[in-house]
Order: sequence, then C-alpha cells, then structure tokens
Amino acid sequence: MRCMLLSAIPGLFFLLAACADQKEPDAPVQQRDLESDASLANAGKIPEQKVQAERSISAHSRALFDWFDTLGVPVLNDRKYLQIYLGHYNALPDNQLKPNYTYVFLLESTETEKKVYTLDMRNSTYSREDTDMFSGESYRYKEFDLRADVIERLKELRTNHPQIGHLRKFDSRTGDPVALFILARGCYGSGFNQQAEDLIRYLSEMPDFRTGKPVGKEGLKKSLSEDMALSFMQSTRQGFSDSKVTREALLRQLLDIAKHYPESTGAVEARKSAEILFRMIREDEAHSQKKLRPLEEMTVREQVVELIYQLRDQNAESSFSIFTDPRDGGMMHQKVPGKGSPATQLIEMGEVALEQLIEAVDDDSFTRCADSHSIIRVGECCQTIIDRIQPTGRRFDIVGNPQQAKAAMKVWYLGN
Repeated sequence: MRCMLLSAIPGLFFLLAACADQKEPDAPVQQRDLESDASLANAGKIPEQKVQAERSISAHSRALFDWFDTLGVPVLNDRKYLQIYLGHYNALPDNQLKPNYTYVFLLESTETEKKVYTLDMRNSTYSREDTDMFSGESYRYKEFDLRADVIERLKELRTNHPQIGHLRKFDSRTGDPVALFILARGCYGSGFNQQAEDLIRYLSEMPDFRTGKPVGKEGLKKSLSEDMALSFMQSTRQGFSDSKVTREALLRQLLDIAKHYPESTGAVEARKSAEILFRMIREDEAHSQKKLRPLEEMTVREQVVELIYQLRDQNAESSFSIFTDPRDGGMMHQKVPGKGSPATQLIEMGEVALEQLIEAVDDDSFTRCADSHSIIRVGECCQTIIDRIQPTGRRFDIVGNPQQAKAAMKVWYLGN
C-alpha cells in the first residue's frame, strides 16, 4: 500500500505544482437547563422543521456553494443541526460559570455516538462515553433550529461594533467567516434561502483581516479560500508533533490543500512542504532497507550520522523547545528509562559530533517538533545542539549562503 502511494504521488504532486466554533448567547437559565438535559440518545429524533424558501438563491451564492461542494466536504443537504453542550466555563469579567456550546451538522447517528461536521470544516465523533477534556462533563446533545440560530447570530453581529482587522478571527462566537459560510451552505441545503443570502451578504461586507477592507461580492471566494487553506495548514503543522500521524498522511493533507485551494498563499507552503515530505518518505524507505548495526556497535562517526538522521523524529508538542521530547521526560523533564532523544544523545557525545552537526545545519527535513505556527527543521535542531555543546549563543545565517556559513562555523567552533 505504501509503495502504491509513493508511485502515485509524483504525478499528482507535480500536477498540483503546475496549476469555532461558536458559543451561543446566554439563554435564560430555565431554557439552558432544558437544553443541557438533552441526551445523546435523543439527538436527531425531533421531527425536522423547515420553512418555505422566501426566494430562490442567487447565481453568485449558488456558485459559491457549488465550489464548496468540490472541496471534499460532506454535502450539507437536509442535515440536522445539533447543539452540543460541552460543560461550563468561567466568563469574565464577573467570573461566573456559563454553559459552553458548539454547533454541528449531523452526518451519522447511532445510540452511542454521533459523527458530525463542525463549523471549522472538521469531521468529528462524539461518543456517549466521552467527556469534555476541559470541564470533565459528559456531552449532551439537542437538535437545534438552524434558521432561528442564524437569524439570532446575524442580529447580534449587526448590533455589535464592526469587527475589523485580525480581531474578528478570534471572535469565538460568530465572527469567523468560514463558520458563517458553512452555516450559509447548511441553510441553502435546508431550503432557508433567505438566511443563506443574508449570510453571504454579511460576509461580503465584512472587512478582510489581511487588508482591513470589505472583501466584496467578487472577492468572497478568494477570501474564504485563503481562510480555509490557512486553517488546514495550521492543523497540518500541528499534526507533525503527533508521532502517530504518519508522514504519508501528512503528505496527503498537504496535497489536498494544494489541490482544493491552488491560488491561496497556503497552497504555496503546502506544495513546498509536500516536496520535502516526499523526499523524506523516499529516504525513510531507503533507510529501512539498510542493515544497520546497533548504535553501540557503530563507530563514533556512524553513530553521529545515524543520530542526525533520527532528528527527523525528534518529538515535542510545540516548536518552543526540541528538548521536550517524551524520551527526555517531556515538558516536566522527568527522568525516563533509556538514553534519551537523538538530540540529547548528540549533546552527550560532545565535541566529537560538532563537525558533522555543522555539515547538517542546512538540512531542511522536518522534525516532529511543531505547533500550528511552525515546524523545526533538522538543520535548526543541529544548530541548537551545537550551541548546547559549545554555548556561545552565536547564530549563523544559514539561509543566505549555507556553504559560507558552514565554513564560518568550522572556524568559530573547530578553529579550522
């Protein structure tokens, strides 16, 4: 299966190279209590309610929805709309407990779990046995009135001060344009054309956080494409920190971004990253076929070569530090059995590893030290290790002229 993926990827890659959820406004206490008591078993059993479409959908909106349906997303026609209770949170400034909800479209339903599509374009599963990781409370479900929810959201948005700049991206209730667009597609799929058009009109009038100006009717697709690609790139970067997510799976995610949002800035990064990952996967295949001796049976030079190669699996939950690898004790740096991560072993080898580490400072291979904003490369890892071996604190410009930088580093650290 892996070989089939590798043989299919080059053609697909070069073809591509050529070309939140919301918190509901506080409801009256009695109503909130009733909603919270709805159980998993009852979700999706309320008779579906629709209203007659007030007018047909515009050609512009239909084209946007048709485009959205080509992105590998579930078709949101006649989907039940659920409110999921996630527990309570402390609301500032009065620090009072308030209920926390998320809203989703139901894809599949059983007595024990619900498969849903979220307003940030994720497929998720909620199980009766699960609890919210923050509140520790069990999830509760209730079918919700989509049309009434959209009317209320738009009313609030138009009443509040206009959201400008990047701040609207962090409005967890209703300000995210992708979430509003998905609601619009859900409305269209349920026959609520008036609400779908109202949401599209509102999105066209919203200021783009990149320019501060309204995106306009003609610029809406491009703006949404940028937002969607950005969101998926952030989650893909974060995926690098999870060693259970294979490089093949990460490659598929990058290729999907490049395929579905080809003109976005996110697609540019996705294509470059996919090229690196494809090379790494081929290197992994070649490395797995070598008959390597145990590390302790290798020469010192062979040990350094192998440990530098293993830096691609140096792991951390964020890119803040390469030394939060579970093999080094994680964030708490608690002692664990074993020799530690590849980075720690290289540091323990000391100055005998310096010359080979310097040669690898321009290695752009990805490590597993990542968060939603960045991924540490093997070369960056090597620079950090060098500074631990000889803590001078000096950083060399590797990007501009790698060979010149390496020569300067050899003089600085090795005296030659």
